[in-house]
Amino acid sequence: MVAYQALVLTHDNETVTAQYATKLTPDLPKEGVLIKVAYSDINYKDRLTMNAKSGVLKNYPATPGVDFVGTVVTSDNPFFEAGECVLCTGYGTGISIDGGYAQYVKVPSEWLLKCPIELTPQETMQLGTAGFTAAIALTKILRQPFTRNHDTPLLITGATGGVGSYALTMLAQLGFTNITATTRDLSQTDYLTKLGAKQVIATDDLLTAPLKPLAHQSYTGVIDTLGGDVLAHILPYMAQDGLVAACGNAAGFKLATTVFPFILRGVTLVGIDSVNYPRKDRKEIWQLLATNFKPQTWPLIRNIAFSELATELSMPTKQAGRVVVTIDTEH
Repeated sequence: MVAYQALVLTHDNETVTAQYATKLTPDLPKEGVLIKVAYSDINYKDRLTMNAKSGVLKNYPATPGVDFVGTVVTSDNPFFEAGECVLCTGYGTGISIDGGYAQYVKVPSEWLLKCPIELTPQETMQLGTAGFTAAIALTKILRQPFTRNHDTPLLITGATGGVGSYALTMLAQLGFTNITATTRDLSQTDYLTKLGAKQVIATDDLLTAPLKPLAHQSYTGVIDTLGGDVLAHILPYMAQDGLVAACGNAAGFKLATTVFPFILRGVTLVGIDSVNYPRKDRKEIWQLLATNFKPQTWPLIRNIAFSELATELSMPTKQAGRVVVTIDTEH
């Protein structure tokens, strides 16, 4: 029996409060793998748990944290042995069951992967769901014939966010030289240029352009992290046989478009579901993140202590990059 700290969200009259609570490991599910958490991170979905109206969490109290990395303590699966480093992103972690914002967590073994030896535990959480999602989107883009030309015009929306910044730096280090990045804050232009953008444009400029069924063929490949009206304004500008990888809805979940980009230009719109991505393919993606896709230029990374998490989670942020949470101070 081990006492440990967990961040617990409670809900009262549409107000969500984050507080630390002491729990005991026997209170965790009987089956699964018990992990001592080393690091977690903060994703867009984690911040949404503080908004009861978002619908991300169906039940309170709850411990969020959709990502974590740590060390196996006990396991009901012989594939995972005590002392091994494991990682978890997505599935129901921090949503349907308690997640990584705790010193100990227990999850089904099929949700876990062994950590790639090429990544430190902290680097694993620097990537987390954001890097994982970006990598899946990249694999969709890289399968297209147009990527044989490394000067092909590519677009990344929401490029200062976690997914966007990783997509940008990964594409740049793979040799792509004609990447346009969008941001709501043009003061981030130098930052995005260092990550690999050839051109930086304001997101609002996309939205103020007249919305036509078809427009100039400007982009062959797009990684869109925003959705909504932003995606609607991008589709008419897609080139013949182009591909859009849609992986976010920060700008809205409704899509107002026509069929013309699809039936007259052969454009493909593919959705990126990193939460339920097949386990058999996850290892391959993480191996890419540990090798060919591992950032040579990391996006901005801000590290906070577990004790700072409750305050941080309660504060909406527009900052660029990623937030990593140190759960175990021994790391």
